[in-house]
Amino acid sequence: MPSIRAPAAKKATTLTVAVKCRRFTGREQSRDIVRVIDNKEVPVLDPDLSKDYLDRIQNRTKEKKYCFDHAFGPACTNVDVYKRCISSIISGVVQGLNATVFAYGSTGSGKTYTMVGTRDDPGLMVLSLHTIFDHIKTDKSSDGFEVTCSYLEVYNEVIYDLLEKSSGHLELREDPEQGIVVAGLRCIKVSSADKILELLNLGNSWRKTESTEANATSSRSHAVLEITVKRKQRNKYRNQVMQGKLALVDLAGSERASETHNGDQKLRDGANINRSLLALANCINALGKQQKKGLAYVPYRNSKLTRILKDGLSGNSQTVMVATVSPADSQYHHTVNTLKYADRAKEIKTHIQKNIGTVDTHVSDYQRMIDSLQNEVFRLRKELAAKESQLSLKPAEKAADDMSWLNVLSHEISENVQERINLQKALFELEETNLRNRTELQHLDDAIAKQQVIEKDGAVVEALRARRQVILDNIRDNDEAGVNYQKEIEANEKHRCQLQNMNEEAISGSGNKTYLGILSQYRILAVHVVLLACFRALQLYYTNVGNS
Repeated sequence: MPSIRAPAAKKATTLTVAVKCRRFTGREQSRDIVRVIDNKEVPVLDPDLSKDYLDRIQNRTKEKKYCFDHAFGPACTNVDVYKRCISSIISGVVQGLNATVFAYGSTGSGKTYTMVGTRDDPGLMVLSLHTIFDHIKTDKSSDGFEVTCSYLEVYNEVIYDLLEKSSGHLELREDPEQGIVVAGLRCIKVSSADKILELLNLGNSWRKTESTEANATSSRSHAVLEITVKRKQRNKYRNQVMQGKLALVDLAGSERASETHNGDQKLRDGANINRSLLALANCINALGKQQKKGLAYVPYRNSKLTRILKDGLSGNSQTVMVATVSPADSQYHHTVNTLKYADRAKEIKTHIQKNIGTVDTHVSDYQRMIDSLQNEVFRLRKELAAKESQLSLKPAEKAADDMSWLNVLSHEISENVQERINLQKALFELEETNLRNRTELQHLDDAIAKQQVIEKDGAVVEALRARRQVILDNIRDNDEAGVNYQKEIEANEKHRCQLQNMNEEAISGSGNKTYLGILSQYRILAVHVVLLACFRALQLYYTNVGNS
């Protein structure tokens, strides 16, 4: 099926981890225990001032020390964070690369401030959007750009569209070509950063937030803003399309009920937030072990949040994790937990590669071949006309004999070409059917796994398994039919070569080699033009089917 795929060449890179320590708020009366040294080291002091010198030298202190790719103290702004660790990956999005930026930390540590920011100190989301459109404006090539955006939230393990006022529950799907997708999520075409910021503000107004003891405006959901940039060459055939994606993630913060004093719905929200963040932490742990000890199971399916972030954590993406911490001694345990997971995330490796469209390249190849053959036909037609004028005195009877076998041979070649077109069309349709079967198979696997949580081997599970077996049988039968079609195509090609040899032998034995050779080439090339035009039409048809 036509799609935009990543080419084979991959480049391994590690996940970039930055730590940002926020300022004290006006109501906090605590001791500062977080330090930033040389923009990389982050020591966390022991919050207990009663420890003496002997405790420290005997390692009975709670003081911790970490080292990261980047570290930012309370005096640093969002612009400082952006320039040092984010801006370099944003330019790659315009060149067909994927990028993910997410903020991780406890509630009240400054995640939303870092990602969204304020008018005076714009966040990473705002700065990234302006950079993308600045790159598009300053691009000096003749390429065309198309930018779309979507905005979703994960609230209590349910996905909602933040660009729809009354969004229903949305489901995650695994597409064989595109990976994890959200079915029914609205994607809006935009032409400027201001338009996206308008949509971002609209979505934030519908996002779930509550006031807690730990934070006056605590985010109760995880939000994901995804920007897709398609770059199309403005030439005759549009032979290349590059597609880059930027995912900007604002996570809800982990919290303790004893600190927030929440009850009822707020307490349940906090439990669900902690559950999804625990799933994310488990994935980070597993991925860190995978790099040190080899293959390890990564539990992406334990939460919808981790499934959405799967590409950013281990797939085709340049990823930056911004760990936000509070400098207050009262938040010591939250700070250490955040830094511990951030330290493990440094071991995670991703594999980045450009996403380049392959369908338009195939179509352009067919178009070039057709143009070349049509030029050849035009040249041969001119030579044929010149030869016909020279052979005007040839006996009519002899000319009729020469033409009779050429007509028969042309007819057989036409039949061979028609058979090839029919076989190729049948093979295309078979592959399309099998692709749909495999997509349904993936959905059935998801449904079975979800249903088994409710009932181990109930009637619904058995019905899903029966349907799954039917799909597997269909895939096997279609694969066998596909092998048979390939064999018939090979036989058809062999017959075409035989006809070509017969044509050349007949011409070599004729008295009018030059004339008949040109006429034969003219007819065969004309048939090839028809064949390639049919293949191109089929390719365009299935492209439209795939897009719809």
